[in-house]
Amino acid sequence: MRLDKFVMTIGLLALLASSSSWAAVKNKPSSQVWDKLTPAWDAVSEKLIGFVGPKKQKLLADLAFAAAAAEQCDGLSLDNDKFKAAFDSLNDADYQALAAADKALYGPKLMNYFGIYVGLITAEALLEQQPFCTYAINQQIIGTGPYWMDTTIGGAKK
Repeated sequence: MRLDKFVMTIGLLALLASSSSWAAVKNKPSSQVWDKLTPAWDAVSEKLIGFVGPKKQKLLADLAFAAAAAEQCDGLSLDNDKFKAAFDSLNDADYQALAAADKALYGPKLMNYFGIYVGLITAEALLEQQPFCTYAINQQIIGTGPYWMDTTIGGAKK
């Protein structure tokens, strides 16, 4: 299950050691911290999948990973345009079809889940910074970090 959910969260990369949540972290080494956080991740992910489905859950997890890694790791910087466009895509046709009352609850609830994901990922990043950042930077190098800017020579940094 860990691998399946990790696959559901490429941006959330370095944080899954159970087979439940992070799409991007297929080859991530096991983390004692993440192993302890996995039950919380799984519980939140199940609720989020029930709320918006697996595709949007993965996207939100990827966005949270990108945001947390950009904040915690030198050499990573969010591509604000790509990040915003991906976040805005959550307000798709399914969202537009919701009743007004449901739309009013959708944004705050989605942001709550995003915040929980960022918190869980940041916890791992702070407790295991070097392996976490090494993993995140490697994800950027291999191209699985679509929400980060190229900050190498010739790349712009915002």
